[in-house]
Amino acid sequence: MCRAEAHQLYTRKPIFDAMGIQLVVLLTEHIDGEVRAFWLRYWGGMVVNYLTGFFLNPVAIANYKRSSSTGFDWNVRGKGNIKGDLYVIRAGSGGVAYQFVERNFGDWAPLDEVMEACENIMQKK
Repeated sequence: MCRAEAHQLYTRKPIFDAMGIQLVVLLTEHIDGEVRAFWLRYWGGMVVNYLTGFFLNPVAIANYKRSSSTGFDWNVRGKGNIKGDLYVIRAGSGGVAYQFVERNFGDWAPLDEVMEACENIMQKK
């Protein structure tokens, strides 16, 4: 998840809160200054640390251009070959309501799909 995508989701936090949906970022590497900067400027919500190259292809290049056009700054620190996922998880033992797997670097989960999954959870409460 890039900074622009994180910000896009986090600016809708009041909507998710009203639905009872908690936003959480799962990190797969920890670079202290980067985590702190990300949390303070782009996220602000819960960050879970899970410690465990950017490969150029036409889709990744298009995604890079899209993200760059948002005006958010970016970095090239870290492993550079880790892709991200986004999950909407039901409370308790309800399991995964929605999953988005980043297939190309810079893929974003369609916001309408994320919102729909959250709305579906709310309707079933």
